[in-house]
Amino acid sequence: MRRTWLVLAVMVVASLMALSVLDLALAGSGRQRLNLSGRSDTRPFSHAVLAGDTLYVAGSIGIDPATGAPPAKIEDEIHLVLDALKSKLALGGMTMNDLVSVQIFCPDLALYGPFNEVYATYFDDGFPARAFVGSGPLLFGAHFEVTGIAVKQ
Repeated sequence: MRRTWLVLAVMVVASLMALSVLDLALAGSGRQRLNLSGRSDTRPFSHAVLAGDTLYVAGSIGIDPATGAPPAKIEDEIHLVLDALKSKLALGGMTMNDLVSVQIFCPDLALYGPFNEVYATYFDDGFPARAFVGSGPLLFGAHFEVTGIAVKQ
C-alpha cells in the first residue's frame, strides 16, 4: 500500500512539473501584433502578427502616398506593393526570403506576366509557394493586393 502511494505521489509530481514546463513554453509563444510606425488610422487589423517564429502579414496594396491612388505605371505599383510587404516583414525581423506562402489578388489576370517580372527580382533564395488569384475590384483602384506568411530561417 505504501509503495502504491509513493508511485502515485511521483506520478503527480512529474505531471505537475510537465504542466509547469508546458505553461512556460506557452507563455513564451504569445502573439505580437505589429504595426508600421506612424500608423494613425483605426482600421480593425494589424499590419502583421508574430506567433512564435511565424509572421502572418496583412494585405498590402501599391498606393502612392502622395496621391492616394495607384501610380500610372504598373511596374511602379508592383514595386510599391512589394516594398510594403518587405516593410511589414521587417517588423518581425524577416525578409522576403523568409516567406513560405504568398497570395496575390488581382482583378486583371493579364497583369500576371508584368507582376512576375518584378516579383522575381525580390528574392535571392528561391521562391515561396504562391497563388495569383483573379479577384473583383480592390480598394482604392489598386491592381494588386499581396499577403503572406513567413517563418524565420
